[in-house]
Amino acid sequence: MAEHIPGSRPDQPRSLPLGAALGGLKRGFAALGIRNYRLYWSGQVVSNIGTWMQQVSLPWLVLILGGSGVQLGLVAVLQFGPAMVLAPFGGVLGDRVDKRKALIATQIAASGQAFILFVLTATGVVQIPMVMVMAFILGLINAVDMPIRQSMAADLVPRHMLPNAIALNSMAFNSARVVGPALAGVVIAVGTTVTGSATAGVAVNMAINTLTYSGTLTALLRMDPSKIRRHEQPERHPPVLDSLREGVAYAARTPLVLWPLVLLGGIAAFGFNFQILLPLFATGILDLGADGYGAMFAALGIGSLGGSLTLAFMRQRRAIPLMLIGGVVFSALLLGISVTREVWLVAPLILGAGYFSMLMINTINATVQANVADALRGRVMALYVTVFAGSAPLGGLFAGVVAEAFGTPFAFVVGAVLSLVTLGIVAWGLRAAARRGSLGVTTIDSSSRRPPERRSTEARPASAAR
Repeated sequence: MAEHIPGSRPDQPRSLPLGAALGGLKRGFAALGIRNYRLYWSGQVVSNIGTWMQQVSLPWLVLILGGSGVQLGLVAVLQFGPAMVLAPFGGVLGDRVDKRKALIATQIAASGQAFILFVLTATGVVQIPMVMVMAFILGLINAVDMPIRQSMAADLVPRHMLPNAIALNSMAFNSARVVGPALAGVVIAVGTTVTGSATAGVAVNMAINTLTYSGTLTALLRMDPSKIRRHEQPERHPPVLDSLREGVAYAARTPLVLWPLVLLGGIAAFGFNFQILLPLFATGILDLGADGYGAMFAALGIGSLGGSLTLAFMRQRRAIPLMLIGGVVFSALLLGISVTREVWLVAPLILGAGYFSMLMINTINATVQANVADALRGRVMALYVTVFAGSAPLGGLFAGVVAEAFGTPFAFVVGAVLSLVTLGIVAWGLRAAARRGSLGVTTIDSSSRRPPERRSTEARPASAAR
């Protein structure tokens, strides 16, 4: 039985404005009433700050060591590329093993990778090939960690709270996206000033990242395993490849899994290249230092956090308009960034890009999870990770090549145009599915006590059909 939040009543009468406001506040943070989820969420907040400090520091380190835009793209490929091949197997693993124990193992491994990177940087022996090797090791770890992490929240909260939990996950991620880059930029700038070494601050950021993994580990160890949802396991699992095929087939025949994943892949490949383009834009176009570069990433995080908060407090979401309109506005903002040369104008454009990208991506995540059965969740979310983590490095490499050949502003233009093309294809696919009456769950409802009913049995897995 799902854990009940004390004091919540599904049929509570209308109250005075103050009471309504407090009710809305409670609704926005409803999933935090579940102890296991609250522990998980708080651990993510701490760990993600360190993750973002390292995410911002790695491209800067490559530039310090004399790297080019292409090498920045290669680091991204090595960091996220393994997920393209291995994340589906991580999803199968997530459907078969204890997710909590698996995440404990991946967090220990990731903290070890961060510590080695700290030692290499602090001792001054680090070189670009070493950064690439460490990025690849992290990519291997994330190929297992990411699909399990994406499906973990569904095991910690009642199903009707899942959209709220997903929005709160994004809030945790984007809160860290604000704090982490800004703090990383300050640490790099102070480290350079105090020690005279351009890599000193980067080393400190790696050390902080190593320590912040303790947040997630502590949360996972303090959870009550008896209140984590368990799924029935067959006496004998089918072969791994058969399990993979079942997940892929389900995604392919379910429009509100298939087309959101297509949109995710296109936007991740062509639009989400900030890790490659922002350092080049900050240094080459805006003439900013490490602190200004960190501030640009912080602006992106502030916008994304705003998008997460909007979705957390939204009672109902119409999935298709949020995805498509969010994507169109995001692409338009990329075009705006490409023609702007003043920091005070670029910052709000980046903030807006963060806001609308989060409306789109968070809604994609919630829509996919609303249209998948629990027994297939790990495998389908592994496809989500594969598409996102696989498209991003290839797109990053492409963006790096375009930026080096034609300039960073032109790379933003190309990304925006190709993102708009992707949106057009997805809109056509969803329109065709709507004409067939096979869309599935199109409204993400965070207010009801029961999950929304499906419009069609086509969105259900064969194993779930009665």
